[in-house]
Amino acid sequence: MLTKPQLQKIKENLEASQNPLFFFDNDADGLCAFLILRRALDRGKGIAIKSFPDLKEQYVKKVDELQPDLVIILDKAELSKEFAEQVEQKNIPMLWLDHHETKTPKETIQKTSYYNTLEAAKSVYKRSGLPVEGSLIAEPTTYIAQKIFNRSEDLWLATIGCIGDAYMPDFANQFAKQNPELLNPNLEPFEALPSSEIGRIIRMLNFGLMDTITNVVTLIKYLFKANNAQDILEENNSTKQLHKRYNELNKFLNKQIEKAETELDPKSNILFFSYSGNNSISSEIANQLYYNHKDKLIVVAFRRPEKINISIRGKNALKITNKAIANIEDATGGGHQEATGAMIPVDSLEQFKKNIYHILK
Repeated sequence: MLTKPQLQKIKENLEASQNPLFFFDNDADGLCAFLILRRALDRGKGIAIKSFPDLKEQYVKKVDELQPDLVIILDKAELSKEFAEQVEQKNIPMLWLDHHETKTPKETIQKTSYYNTLEAAKSVYKRSGLPVEGSLIAEPTTYIAQKIFNRSEDLWLATIGCIGDAYMPDFANQFAKQNPELLNPNLEPFEALPSSEIGRIIRMLNFGLMDTITNVVTLIKYLFKANNAQDILEENNSTKQLHKRYNELNKFLNKQIEKAETELDPKSNILFFSYSGNNSISSEIANQLYYNHKDKLIVVAFRRPEKINISIRGKNALKITNKAIANIEDATGGGHQEATGAMIPVDSLEQFKKNIYHILK
């Protein structure tokens, strides 16, 4: 957790900005963090980051176009040197809020005001003399955003964003009391994601972010003014496209789950599934399969012509991911202890698969 002085400093920087520009990761955590801050300030533009693993140079065009006085980076593990240098040259300060392990060089990080709950947790453990590895709890970016302004009217967004990143926040009980039909606070996050109404809302938002730019902008404008989670579940003129997109992708999701289940080997401690198509929903597929098979390591690979996106769920997923990509050139990966993502070249899938089986042998 960030300290009160750190949260206060972030708040002051945000409130001093008259034209903030938010770059947020393209998922429920990144989106909800942006929405909470934007709703509190009542000003600023937001851009969903599609590039992986870092915020790349191509987004400098948006800085030139929108002329912000502050750039805020939300829920992104890496920042490219080129982006940081060019924004610095424009004399625009950068505020970076995150909770992932980063490989970004210190000289690039130092060009920003950087706040990371994982780094904060490491410092606390080291000062306490406790072992760091495998015991860290790093609150997601939505949690940071909520703690900055602590607005009760945004508690529903904060809960959605946190659970969307597999983290059950300390305010989940309060949300559950107000919305018992949406969440049982006694569930683990990986149980809530595929089995509860809050999980359905998270999938709706994740799928909504995969729509056209026009529809994403329309969704975000609606969420600026939404009052509660039920506003997302209710189908009306404002949410009609969101529900349509969700129904389309949810059908595709269920088909992939059915296919994956047919490939299940009960004797194996790994469920390895690959698929292709127009939409990458590996994270949602992996979450559901992990809920169905907690005793296995879940590996879901989405095949594209130019690359392969992979989602991994299970015990020691982060260690396994890092080992599995170690000998694969141009591979990237990272995430949380039990939930990670990776990207590998198209001709490396068999090598990656061999690595996974060798690690768990």
